[in-house]
Amino acid sequence: MNIIKIPENYTYISAFLTMRCNLSCSFCLNAFDKNFDRKREEISGEEWIKGLNRIVSRPDVPITLTGGEPSLHKDFIYIINKLKPELNIDILTNLQWGKNGIDKFIQEVNPERLKRNSPYASIRVSYHPEQMGNGKKLVKNARRLKNAGFNVGIWGVLYPSPIQLSAINQMQFICKDAGIEFRVKEFTGEYKGEMYGNYSKYPGAVNGKLGSCLCKTSELLIGPNGDVYRCHRDLCAEEFPLGNITDTNFQIIDTFKQCDKYGQCHPCDVKVKTNYKQELGHTSVEIKNT
Repeated sequence: MNIIKIPENYTYISAFLTMRCNLSCSFCLNAFDKNFDRKREEISGEEWIKGLNRIVSRPDVPITLTGGEPSLHKDFIYIINKLKPELNIDILTNLQWGKNGIDKFIQEVNPERLKRNSPYASIRVSYHPEQMGNGKKLVKNARRLKNAGFNVGIWGVLYPSPIQLSAINQMQFICKDAGIEFRVKEFTGEYKGEMYGNYSKYPGAVNGKLGSCLCKTSELLIGPNGDVYRCHRDLCAEEFPLGNITDTNFQIIDTFKQCDKYGQCHPCDVKVKTNYKQELGHTSVEIKNT
């Protein structure tokens, strides 16, 4: 099969192994799109490997396995172990794997496979107080992974509810005592009618008046069935795929594309944030001619 070379301006590769999740957080960003459906066709681990191993990337742009909760894919560990060594791997997870799931991961995955030179942990665990309580069990599981040699950290979202913020404040001390890195990230989305996040670069892109534009992405976003999308908005709505990662002839065409959905942009795409080097000022897409 033909290789898929990642353009120099691309900063992220995200493989959504599944949209299924074993949590139901009230502020899930996937569900920001009203048409979002967790029930998606999912390709097998063999098909994921067939597609992903075609990719030629850079050491600082890993394959990020995400979802939903990526561990719910039946071939989660198989995919990790079969990705070619040239591809670095990151994992975004809620770590709700159960004791048997963590035991299996530790037994079957080499910690060295998930280590790279990066300013943040390669296994990034999300803490959701409304689903996980005080998080002590989560920290215990993260500690098990760290003791086994894995590079793991816990992240909390600054969702502006009093319960969330209070729990995150306590979690910082719990993680410090356990020797687990804990970070917070800005909430992206809507709370009590107010949008949180900096969208100043493209005013009106989120919850705005529908219009047309030219748009260019800096991310390779791959849905559970292997379809490739130009943005999170299209991924969540399952609209306008650019091709499929398992298609022998699929290639990334790094050009501006016509879009008639400006105003319905997903916050993840147009929020001003840090890039993979932790430098502020990045947006996932570049938009012009609005």
